[in-house]
Amino acid sequence: MKTRIRLTREQSREQTRQRLLDATHALFATQGFSATSVEQIALEAGYTRGAFYSNFQDKADIFLALLRREHERIMGEFQALLDEPASEAEGPPPQDLLEARLLAHYARMHQDSQLLALMLEARLHAARDADFAPHFRRFREDLLDAVGRYAQAFSQRAGLTLSMSPEDLAFGFVALCDGCALHRLADSRPGDEDTERVLRAFMKRMVFEP
Repeated sequence: MKTRIRLTREQSREQTRQRLLDATHALFATQGFSATSVEQIALEAGYTRGAFYSNFQDKADIFLALLRREHERIMGEFQALLDEPASEAEGPPPQDLLEARLLAHYARMHQDSQLLALMLEARLHAARDADFAPHFRRFREDLLDAVGRYAQAFSQRAGLTLSMSPEDLAFGFVALCDGCALHRLADSRPGDEDTERVLRAFMKRMVFEP
């Protein structure tokens, strides 16, 4: 018989927050911000309205928290490409392995349709809500800044000279990936294999070729 682990108050609160965020992610991505109520989020997560308001002020507050969580997840995945060793032996991976990892990961990002739907919903809400807009703008600025800093760190680790400023690279690659994901969300052509080929080619040309 398994012994049930008793969570601390902090652990229980964090678990509640994460379940509410998971429910919000699914609901906002499928039916949108306006069509989703606090009651639906709480019900989907298995809690009451009181649990929601104990953790978040309103729907906009949980939306921003969700965007920040996704941002941290994405940057964590990119950082893992740098931190993972080449083999069981110690030491950083060589340039060709770093290149292969980054190209493969970037080329597949457009397949996360739920994440794209969430980001599109955030853009639409920012365009319609003057109070939400500056918060979303700050989130996007932080995202681009993090991608730019990652480009610098990656180039140093791989021994590369960036073809343009980290800020311009960040804007270009985020916009390109968003655009390709938008085509996929609308079930448009080209297909996944062609899209991955295009994304790999752009990344390789702008980062890895003189």
